Amino acid sequence: MSTTARTSISAAPASAPRKAVAVRHPWTLGFDGTMFGIAAVLAGFGLLMILSASSLGADATFGDAFHYVTRQVVGLCLGAGCALVILRTPWTWIRRGSWPVYLFTLALLIAVMSPLGHSAKGATRWIALGPINLQPSELSKIALIVILADFLANNRGRLKDFVGVVLPGAGLLAPLALLVIFQKDFGTTVILLGLTGVLFFVAGLQWRYVFAGVGGAAGLLALLVLIEPYRIRRLVSFVDPFADPDGAGYQVVQGWIALATGGAFGTGLASGVAQRGFLPEPHTDFISAVIGEELGAIGFCLVIALQIGLVWRAATIARRAPDLYGLLIAIGIGAMFGAQALINLGVVGGMMPAKGLVLPFLSYGASAAVVHTACVGLLIRVGMEGARERASAPVAKES
Repeated sequence: MSTTARTSISAAPASAPRKAVAVRHPWTLGFDGTMFGIAAVLAGFGLLMILSASSLGADATFGDAFHYVTRQVVGLCLGAGCALVILRTPWTWIRRGSWPVYLFTLALLIAVMSPLGHSAKGATRWIALGPINLQPSELSKIALIVILADFLANNRGRLKDFVGVVLPGAGLLAPLALLVIFQKDFGTTVILLGLTGVLFFVAGLQWRYVFAGVGGAAGLLALLVLIEPYRIRRLVSFVDPFADPDGAGYQVVQGWIALATGGAFGTGLASGVAQRGFLPEPHTDFISAVIGEELGAIGFCLVIALQIGLVWRAATIARRAPDLYGLLIAIGIGAMFGAQALINLGVVGGMMPAKGLVLPFLSYGASAAVVHTACVGLLIRVGMEGARERASAPVAKES
């Protein structure tokens, strides 16, 4: 260094202001390997059990024992692609994408009622895109989470304003819920109402409004049950499945038989009888009954532990979120995973009426696989942004 340069530096006062320098961090900083590992184990385990539960039926129907597994793999790969995009997208862009995701989901839900709509088992919930059937109601859950998170974060501290803030926020739920109800998707409607309550509560909504919202949601759900005879039959069969073991209670009874047959250690992979025509749709919402039969109570408890792990990691990431928006995203996704697992396992165990909700990462459902995998990517992104915020924060020097 020249003498002139050294003199210039030494002459500069100690208090001279310095230009702020943007700190660059590795893009993997804060990557939650535990969350990734739990999701990967669940996805791999799910593929194995879907193959075991569906291979005989798929071979008989499509001439391909891997029919459902192949579709599930496609869904997981598409979700992984979405997750990778989320991980590489700036945080401000992710937040700006809340409204486009919400509006795109509404457009898809409306398209279900167009000639593109596809019906199965008395319900129209899918969009037929050639060999692929897309179920927009799966996307509606994450769309609600991101739009409410953005709305509530923008109105932080203003939730005492019922007319100006609370009602417009609840209004974001209305079109999603109405379109899902028209598709006769009662289970997703329950999840949407529950997510709205959770997010408002975490954002600081007063207790009186929370209680009023819970009461209103309960009344709406009761009305939806009463106006549809098949829902009343499901409720009656839930109270006593053996009252109609060959009709409304058939699936629950067969699920119980499968669980009882498995015992502690199970009958072994692909050796159960639940998927041999006795248990309807064993690879979808009743896959935990197949797991209980083939892998026993040990396998069933493993499923519960992994689902709890998903919720636990979501809560951990929420505590490290960079802002209220990230906190609400993490809480919402964790609540979604937890509610779906609780309801699914509750139905199989006979503790809740049948809802048709999948078990995250384990049940077959390509649309659900895309959304759930993308949600894991979004959770990890929240944690990474929180880590970057902490790494960039100035460290106070000791005097």
